[in-house]
Amino acid sequence: MEAKELFSIRLKELLKEKKISQRELAKKANLSDAYISQLLMVKKTPTIKVLKQIADALDVFPSYFIEDGAEVSILLRKNKRLSEEDIKAVEAFIEFLMEKKDEDRRAH
Repeated sequence: MEAKELFSIRLKELLKEKKISQRELAKKANLSDAYISQLLMVKKTPTIKVLKQIADALDVFPSYFIEDGAEVSILLRKNKRLSEEDIKAVEAFIEFLMEKKDEDRRAH
């Protein structure tokens, strides 16, 4: 699966989960409705800047959209017993572990 397809799938899931419309996301991320639509239809690939704008607007890490480890984040969000703060803490810890692993690989 291409990165832009994965991005689109995860963006759709997140919009549904957070009950946010394309228009609301566009406004929060300072992007056009048409551009968000093109991302959702896999007609465009977001730049890193756009990825960050969307992640910030939806209160998730940019890696949620593009890394294989994002499945953990999706599972955490489906668990309704965890608060958004709990989920962010777990995601931050996972991000830390992934960065540490990358640093360890580069050191060897």
